[in-house]
Amino acid sequence: MIKTRLKLGDKLELEINDEAYKIEQPLVSQFDSQFPDGTMEILSPIYRGRVLYIAPNTKIDVIYQHEGSLYKFGAVALVSRFSGRIGMLRIKPVSEEVRIQRRNFFRIACVLDIEYRLYEEKNTPEMRGDFKKGLTKDISGGGICLLMNERPEPGCFLEGKLNIGQEIAFTGKVLRVMRTENNEVYSYETSLEFTGISEKAREKLISFIYDYQRRLLKKGWYTK
Repeated sequence: MIKTRLKLGDKLELEINDEAYKIEQPLVSQFDSQFPDGTMEILSPIYRGRVLYIAPNTKIDVIYQHEGSLYKFGAVALVSRFSGRIGMLRIKPVSEEVRIQRRNFFRIACVLDIEYRLYEEKNTPEMRGDFKKGLTKDISGGGICLLMNERPEPGCFLEGKLNIGQEIAFTGKVLRVMRTENNEVYSYETSLEFTGISEKAREKLISFIYDYQRRLLKKGWYTK
């Protein structure tokens, strides 16, 4: 039986290794239980507002954090079921877990208040002006998409303060800017990657994202 460091309630990321699943990854899940035969049951991931059905024998990578380190093991899907409104997926680990470096981050649609100010790389904090208000459209441990009323140029920088029950301070580089549609309040949608965020703040943000998604999973629904 393959051993892992998983505990009840641990947050998981899933990566499906099947070209038939043309979806954004990783997906989010949660460890629920382990059986005497070594198989385990996890919460079924949600994709675009619905419980995602993962067919039997689909290969997946399961990623989780333990004591500050990231681990991954391979598994295959066995069977899906519902417990009330909560989707459950039984899986069988097929490879020993290994320690890895993070490659990408789970992203979730989430509307939060944010304060920001734009600046050029050469600007000192004293030259950046006053903070303005906006809203996030989605967030991840690697960056955010926010709604704002000024049009930044791709490549410029943004200093921000995000409220997740505690303040998360960061700086980021603007990657893409799009005009919003059917939004009477904000004119632009701006995607950025973090260039300056403490690891402690990043882990708090990742923990918030997991907890937010877990609450929706337990309710059996998800909103974009």
